Amino acid sequence: MNSDTIIVSLCCLFWVIIFFVFKPQLAILLNRLAKFELGGAKNLQHIDQDFEPESPTSSSPVLTILTKEKIAVRIAIFVILSYLIYVVPASLSRMLIEFGNSEYSTGNEKIGTVSYSLALELNNSLKKVISQCYTDNAQKQYELAISDCSKAIEIDPNYVNAYSYRALAYSNLKKYDQAIADYTKGIELVPTIMLSYINRGIMYSNQNKYDLAIADLTKAIDINPKEPLAYLNRGFAYASKGNSDLAMIDCNKARELGEKGWDMYYCLGFVFNAQQKYDLALTNINEAIELSPSELGPYLTRGSIYGAQQKNDLAIFDYTKVIEIDPNYKLAYFYRGTIYAAQKNYDLAISDFGKAIEIDPNYVDPYVLRGNAFADTQKFSQAITDYQKALSISATSYTYCVQGITYTKMNEFKSAITSLEQGVKLDIKNENNWCKSALENARIGIPTP
Repeated sequence: MNSDTIIVSLCCLFWVIIFFVFKPQLAILLNRLAKFELGGAKNLQHIDQDFEPESPTSSSPVLTILTKEKIAVRIAIFVILSYLIYVVPASLSRMLIEFGNSEYSTGNEKIGTVSYSLALELNNSLKKVISQCYTDNAQKQYELAISDCSKAIEIDPNYVNAYSYRALAYSNLKKYDQAIADYTKGIELVPTIMLSYINRGIMYSNQNKYDLAIADLTKAIDINPKEPLAYLNRGFAYASKGNSDLAMIDCNKARELGEKGWDMYYCLGFVFNAQQKYDLALTNINEAIELSPSELGPYLTRGSIYGAQQKNDLAIFDYTKVIEIDPNYKLAYFYRGTIYAAQKNYDLAISDFGKAIEIDPNYVDPYVLRGNAFADTQKFSQAITDYQKALSISATSYTYCVQGITYTKMNEFKSAITSLEQGVKLDIKNENNWCKSALENARIGIPTP
């Protein structure tokens, strides 16, 4: 920060202090000014009693002039008063917020916090809406929080906390792109906000953008190498990406730096699951659930472990528990639906896949697996509808192939061949060799079972 900025900021702080110290005296002075009248106006009250007053319709030039002067004085006082009450404090508030951003950026958190607090005291409108935004988030009124935080941003676009609170609301509504945009804006204003990097990294992980997540979480560690949350979430990102060794290092580092809470155990359980060390995974995840029974992640991971071990009833229990905690968690419906489909409980599977689609109409996988469930119950037209919807969102080799096989069961071999050819073309990694066999059968008019 250059010397001119420091001088301006110090002057700003000086006038803020003067304003608060002498605020009562200023109010008294303004009150007296507002009652001030010109001397000539008082003399008009002591006119000669023998003088016959003019009719109400007549006017005195002197009185008219004095009245105009009196009105002019009152207007001037009103303008000065308005300026002192509204314009000066608002301007000082904006200057203090910019000063606070500069101090936060250079690591002077105490000065930055004091500057932010003074800014809110000077700008009651900003203070009111940001306080309401915070309350809305606490009460899980996320749409209201977004509205109130947006008002705060309109009042002062440089107030970083407004972006952070609005991003929190967006993330709870699973609007990850909007949350990322707000965290990015906060980072632009104050490049050293560690929590913004951590939170943006979590948003990237939720979008399966693990490289971006790892980059942000590494930046947070650079800012504060002793922050356990940064290591913890980078551990999850590494594990999700398949780097289980690096993930284990980060999970252990998080445990070393922080308290051994549920999330530390969950981190280790998550990594052990990725390594297919299911017994160790379950030991840690069970500990996480015992410490915090209302967290979704441990139940989802334990459900996937039970599914891999073909303990389907236990898996269904865990996914159902997630749904009880959060009825709008699409992954729980999808995973439970896959278990029902494996058990050939097709009606339950179709219901769960439908619920996942209802929550997120652009979620591709439920369309494909519901299509398979429809096909297995010989509801071929409904299956084709689901496959086509899935292809409109994301065209994959697998979806073209199962759609083609379904067409063969409907004896629509022309459509089957077209779909199967596209499936084979997209199968670059040769993962769906069965699709080639289905195509050969379709060309000679044989349905694939």
